[in-house]
Amino acid sequence: MEDLKDIKPNQSIELLKSLHILTRDGKINQDSRRKLKQVYHLYQLIEPYLEKALATYPEFTLVDHGAGKSYLGFILYDLFLKEKGGDLYAIEHRPELIEKAKKIAETLKFDRMHFFASDIKHALEDTLIPSTVDIVTALHACDTATDDAILFGFKRKRNI
Repeated sequence: MEDLKDIKPNQSIELLKSLHILTRDGKINQDSRRKLKQVYHLYQLIEPYLEKALATYPEFTLVDHGAGKSYLGFILYDLFLKEKGGDLYAIEHRPELIEKAKKIAETLKFDRMHFFASDIKHALEDTLIPSTVDIVTALHACDTATDDAILFGFKRKRNI
């Protein structure tokens, strides 16, 4: 199928349908193609750090702040964490997006994805989020959320 040429070979088609990147019949619209291309580009930038974290700590932790609909988190999990290890914590302040993401993760058996309805600033106080993390992403962090995500990374980083 023409639309599948833009999709990585080991990418879950069911995930892309669940995220509404692909339609039920496997077609992709221009906006979704652009979004997928951006997320794949970010994946390529982040992958070496995932490899390094995995080599150092096989049970490494990644926190995705301002996760939105969790496109980045789901792609990172599907293409890397699912087979290699590590846990992903997605933090988003809109509870309805967290609930949708939880359902997708449950359906696809992405058991090491965890979702929290919180803002970045309050995530530092949340004891359900690991006290040490190895990688922090904040694709959708706006305004002071970027600063808050950086602060979170510094305060929760693993001491080597």
